[in-house]
Amino acid sequence: MDLHQLKVFREAARSGGFTRASDILHLSQSTISLHIKRLEEELGAALFRRTKRRVLLSNAGERLLPYVDRIFQELQNADAAVRELSRVERGTIRLGSGATTVTYLLPKILSAFQRRYPEVELIVVTGSTEELLQKVDQQMLDMAVVMQPMKPRPAVEIVPVLREELVYVVSNNHPLANRQQIDPHAISEVPFISYLQGSTMQRVLDRQFSEMGVIPRVSMEMENIETIKALVRAGLGAAILPLCCVSGSQGAMLHILRIRKFRIERDLALVVPRVSVIAPIAQKLAVQVIKALSSRVGSSES
Repeated sequence: MDLHQLKVFREAARSGGFTRASDILHLSQSTISLHIKRLEEELGAALFRRTKRRVLLSNAGERLLPYVDRIFQELQNADAAVRELSRVERGTIRLGSGATTVTYLLPKILSAFQRRYPEVELIVVTGSTEELLQKVDQQMLDMAVVMQPMKPRPAVEIVPVLREELVYVVSNNHPLANRQQIDPHAISEVPFISYLQGSTMQRVLDRQFSEMGVIPRVSMEMENIETIKALVRAGLGAAILPLCCVSGSQGAMLHILRIRKFRIERDLALVVPRVSVIAPIAQKLAVQVIKALSSRVGSSES
């Protein structure tokens, strides 16, 4: 296999056909076909299924594509690492994060980093923990800040960065708003706005509820924390939210309670791919994220 063959294969796979790949790569269709044929002969497997209207990846092609993507990503990483020797701080960093983390915890960190390295392009992608882990695993992201627990991935290195308190929240007009604590059994007496089933946050809460012996009276399931906050403000139920998103001005018209004898927390971690070469500028951002989040002891800050 040579890189040119792999480049042709990847473009054909991405564009869905040899015709589009020939346009993008400025090669004739016969040249595209020849490269694919030689690659298939070398591997001893058909990489595409030809139909009357389009060309689709075969099972072998589906298996090969992620490896090819990693090869070209490693080449980019190597290029970035060598260019870093020139001491010119530039390049592109792709960071993944949950929506809550990027809204409340990362802006100051990213802003300070951007001021220090103005030539660096920061691309921030939001998604679920599993989505972001998969993208880091495939080296589509340089790093991501995600919630634990997570399924182990051999290709990903996990660095714990923050243990943050989760608090019980009601509207400041709610009958419970004159209290500072709530008994665990009382949680079942109030309509509860939960996260989507299957999400990492909901799995954390389910485990905590089980330890408390509580079955919440779920009235709604939501994905977006800002939506949950709006519904709580409207008096439509209570919720358990990260402290960072309800502290200070972020918690306007909301009242925070702690659960008696129980402290609920979520753990955040920085994940990076286990590769031999990581762009130094990406390493610097990783160090900055770890340092800044780790300094938020218990996330008692607003």
